[in-house]
Amino acid sequence: MTDLPENINIREFAPGDRAMVEEFFAQMGGESKAFFNRGDWNHQNAIKFFDGSADADTVYFLAELDGLMLGYVFLWDLNRGVPWLGIAVREEYKGRHLGRLLIEHASKYAQAAGKGGILLTTHVVNLRGQGLYERMGFERLGTHTSGEVLYLKRF
Repeated sequence: MTDLPENINIREFAPGDRAMVEEFFAQMGGESKAFFNRGDWNHQNAIKFFDGSADADTVYFLAELDGLMLGYVFLWDLNRGVPWLGIAVREEYKGRHLGRLLIEHASKYAQAAGKGGILLTTHVVNLRGQGLYERMGFERLGTHTSGEVLYLKRF
């Protein structure tokens, strides 16, 4: 059950999406910046797609509705058996199950590519994210060397 519009489109980044991606990162609130975009790292990583300097083993997806970016999910280290996942949801769409759709999309992509699962880390106080990951079948493995909580979803 979701309270999301039915016409949300989840797709890979396209060359003309830069302004939409920039606006998505600009609208992030303090929690998203602290949990997802510390030091502007994930923003700078996304922009690499448009500059042509993105790693070949990374794929970027966005959720779009009427030209507005609602969410972002990406997989990196696709050259490995278990790639990493990153995810962020537009502030006003948090709690509306968009994160679930984004994770399902990325999971299907990884499974179709023959991967054994996906990994992610999240801030230790990101309880909302931890709840989502556990409901989505991620197993909490412990603490990553970064100090964040490490999760694995096996396929």
